[in-house]
This record gives sequence, C-alpha cells and structure tokens, in this order.
Amino acid sequence: MNLKIITTPTIEPVSLVEAKLHLRVTTDTDNTLISDLITAARQYCEAITNRALASATFELILDDFTDKIVLPMPPVESNTVSIKYTDSDSIETTLATTEYILYTSEPAILIPDYGIDWPSFTPYPTGAVKIRYTAGYRAASTDENLHIPEAIKQAILLVIGHFYENRQEYIVGQTIAKIPLAAESLLYPYHVWSFS
Repeated sequence: MNLKIITTPTIEPVSLVEAKLHLRVTTDTDNTLISDLITAARQYCEAITNRALASATFELILDDFTDKIVLPMPPVESNTVSIKYTDSDSIETTLATTEYILYTSEPAILIPDYGIDWPSFTPYPTGAVKIRYTAGYRAASTDENLHIPEAIKQAILLVIGHFYENRQEYIVGQTIAKIPLAAESLLYPYHVWSFS
C-alpha cells in the first residue's frame, strides 16, 4: 500500500486569528512564523491520530483489489471517491460508482456493490489500482462528521504554543520535556488504531 497527498489543505483547522489569540500575540510581526507553526502543529497531530485534520485529496495505490479496501486518513468525504485500475492489457479504466459501496466509517471502507466482484486482472507489482478521495475536516460543513472536534483544535493550539515558545530543539538551563502531554491526551480518543 502506498498513500500520497495529491492536493494539500488550503484551509487549516486553526486560523491565524485563533492561534494569535491563544498565543496572546497582538502584533503582525510573527504572522508568517505563526502560519507555518499552524501547519506544522496540524501535521504533528495528524501523525499522532492517523487522520486528516484538514481537507486534502489522497491517492491510495494498491497492486490489486482486496475483499475490502480500507481508506486511510479519515474522515472520508462521501461522493469524492474515484477508482481507476490498469488491466492486463495496460488499459486504464475508471470503475463506475455503481460498482462499489463506500462506508464512511472510521476508517472508511470500500467493497464491491452487491452481486458485483472487483475486476479480475493480472496484478502489476507497481500499483495497478489507484483510489483518489478527499478526506479531512472542513472549516465549514453541513456534515457533522466533517466538523473538527474542539479537543483536536485545542491540541493543535497547545502544540503551536509549544513550538512558538520553544524554537530550539534543546533549551539550555531547563528540564528537557517533550511536546505537551496534554496535547497527546486530547488527541488520544481520536487516534485511528488500524487500517487493516
């Protein structure tokens, strides 16, 4: 399995205004730094939770179809899945949306529609099946599953605060401490434990 990001997030789950309010920063001098820290904090929290915290497009590359295909980095937005595969004659084909079912559980699962099997072909060792989908929380959404939980936002803010106050890997004269345990505690309930 190979997962890559096709389109990176354009809107972060924490705005610059929210981050500056949390940091008690009232000037614009550090805006660029704080914006970079927002992205770094989100990426850090994504690595801990195994979920997309801002809307992005992913491509999952497989060598062959399996009975059920698990889509990493939930939550997956419905109606955003596209499945292409290269058959034994090297022809790339797009699978019709009527041929599979997407369960937007966490993590999301793809299975063939009732009475239909996945296409049969000689698998390639280089990834013949490509599944594109959009996953992550949105800044504004009518779907309750796509609203970022406040605990995750708070964890991102804690990590931003840690990065902003501690700009070096080691701080001389202080006890060395890891990134706030409180942030990891807030993220723990949202961790996706398995993609199998």
